[in-house]
Amino acid sequence: MLPAARRFDGWIAASRPGWLWLGQLGIVALGAHLAADRLDDLLARLIGGYDIPYMTDGEAALGMALIALTLEIVVVVRAAWILVASAGAPLLEREAWWRKRSVESFVRPLFWGAMGLAGAWSIVLAVEGLFPGTGMFATAIGVVAGGLAAWRLGWSGWAKVTAGLFQPRSVRDGLLWAPPLLAATALALAQLPVWGWT
Repeated sequence: MLPAARRFDGWIAASRPGWLWLGQLGIVALGAHLAADRLDDLLARLIGGYDIPYMTDGEAALGMALIALTLEIVVVVRAAWILVASAGAPLLEREAWWRKRSVESFVRPLFWGAMGLAGAWSIVLAVEGLFPGTGMFATAIGVVAGGLAAWRLGWSGWAKVTAGLFQPRSVRDGLLWAPPLLAATALALAQLPVWGWT
């Protein structure tokens, strides 16, 4: 039995580069979904009280949902591109990161860190939902699952994409993508249970 378990463990370790990126992207996608939910709620609060000419309430709600969905798709597509572009990059030393400084080099780590934390928080909430009525037990299991996801997927993804920064042509590199990524970052951070924000 032990040799079979060792072979299986060896196969998992050898195949890790083939599937790890999927988990890293997945946790960011969960964070982006949480950010989109927050945007949808904010738009509903801001616009929901107004009558919009030539639109029913259902059409207005659909429009707000489409705006949130568009942000989510843009963020996930950009995250996928960042992961692909960072493939095989070695860990980046602080001095090397400073030499590569640009808008992208500041936005990318901030964005990925926030999305990873928000994705891990989504996992905590999902696991808690699997054990309704169990109180602290469900919370403890959820925190362990979310913590493992944050460490194995969020942290490893953050290290990978930070290391994968290109030498910028200009300090303005990444400026085009900064607004949607920073908006998603702020929305995702606002969903975390920190300082009573939620």
